[in-house]
Amino acid sequence: MGRHCGWLALLAGVSGGADFIFIPERPPEANPWEDFMCETIQRHRQIGKRKTIVIVAEGAHDSNLQPIHANYVKDVLTERLGLDTRVTTLGHTQRGGKPCALDRTLPTLQGVEAVNALLEATPDTPSYMIGIRENKITRVPLMEAVAMTKAVADAIAAKEFTKAMSLRDPEFVQSLENFFTISTLYTEKQLPEDQRMRIAIMHIGAPAGGMNAATRAAVRYCIKQGHTPLAVHNGFRGLLDDNIHELSWLGVDGWAARGGSELGTNRILPEVDLGAVASRLQEHNVQGLMLIGGFEAFNSLLILDNARKLYPSFNIPMAHLPATISNNVPLTEFSLGSDTSLNALVDACDSIKQSASASRNRVFVVETQGGKCGYIATMGALADAKGKSEGRLVIRNECASTVYTTEVITKMIKEEGGSLFDSRSASLGHTLQGGVPSPMDRARATRLSLRCMSFLEEHHAKLQVQPSRVKVAPAESAAVITIQGSTVEVGVGAGYGDTRGYEASTREGGVVGWVQGFSGGVGGTV
Repeated sequence: MGRHCGWLALLAGVSGGADFIFIPERPPEANPWEDFMCETIQRHRQIGKRKTIVIVAEGAHDSNLQPIHANYVKDVLTERLGLDTRVTTLGHTQRGGKPCALDRTLPTLQGVEAVNALLEATPDTPSYMIGIRENKITRVPLMEAVAMTKAVADAIAAKEFTKAMSLRDPEFVQSLENFFTISTLYTEKQLPEDQRMRIAIMHIGAPAGGMNAATRAAVRYCIKQGHTPLAVHNGFRGLLDDNIHELSWLGVDGWAARGGSELGTNRILPEVDLGAVASRLQEHNVQGLMLIGGFEAFNSLLILDNARKLYPSFNIPMAHLPATISNNVPLTEFSLGSDTSLNALVDACDSIKQSASASRNRVFVVETQGGKCGYIATMGALADAKGKSEGRLVIRNECASTVYTTEVITKMIKEEGGSLFDSRSASLGHTLQGGVPSPMDRARATRLSLRCMSFLEEHHAKLQVQPSRVKVAPAESAAVITIQGSTVEVGVGAGYGDTRGYEASTREGGVVGWVQGFSGGVGGTV
């Protein structure tokens, strides 16, 4: 679907690994577009790709505003390439299904803002649309929102496609550029040989949804530019064991939809043997390092940065892409895996509530992962708002207290409830790490990964112009690539004091208050 908006088709293409997409805001520039599409898909087939996905938005058209229909695309692929092509029209099935965790929390946050807007309204106050911009709930005058919506359709009708793209969110524009980068197999390298790099990619810490999608995006960007992507298996232990090999464009084709860590990961830090780590990097001539992981990856970045004075092979650009279900990496508002984990928690709580609602006098104490960060427990409680007949849930973070454990809380409720209500406990454990990554984690993995690559290129170029034979990497060449609002930022010199950042912490404090207000009585978080 998407008559005048290609958002669904675009994000589905990025997260689903499509080969080609058609959206209203940016029709194919090539004329005829059929030749360009067939050439793109044929290149993929020639290297051994066995499946092809083309996504057509409902309002897709060419540069002359002639409609592009899925059945016509099918006929082109069948007649020109001899592919056995099928058409699946999703239609209104996209409106159905159970809501994801984000779709459950947003209505609450927007509802609170809507009520506040009504309470603060005066006769002169305009009517508002309560939306979300830069990851924050905002008020937009309703007439202004309607005018902007019509402006996009008018720009498309006038063939002003650049203007239509500019009226979309910055993330939309960047997502389209990222799609072209990761979906197209380029015949020529984009950089000259003297600017190409050997980039090592490593997973560190616990597995999280989106790790493989980020690796896939990084590998395809490297191949497009002419870099050599090196996979380091099993973290720093694998590096010490020389478990390294080069990745290919086709080899990472299906990784976007895979959970866990295809490269293998553990919590071993480089300080286990800094000298040997430096030796391996020098042996393989690694010129850039990309660390994908949580707080262990953040610590590893600091260790390697501090050791640059002792080991010259650490004087290379290094980027950390936050990926942890705990969402506790400094400076960033979002870590890969946290959305997938929230959806797993919501699914589990839905199943538990069935048992709780069958016996109205039963309370469940649900224990979640998350370490010393309550993000999963808090947002999960907000997403699992209860009705009167759905039983009661208490969601407890695994590290909330060493005294009031899950077992103790369960026994307390059972003892105090007497004959009024019973209690049971459920520890979700590592089920929150598994499963297929959510579309949000896949799309953001691509966006963050490509920003990591451009960061490594930028600082590698700066090192190349240094006159001395022994390069000295500045402090800003080791950074955490973060999400701040709707933009991807470079965070340098992150400290240990606040593991979420001040704004994120205060915002989460507000969410905690909303959870406590909506839960009432027994339900809530610990």
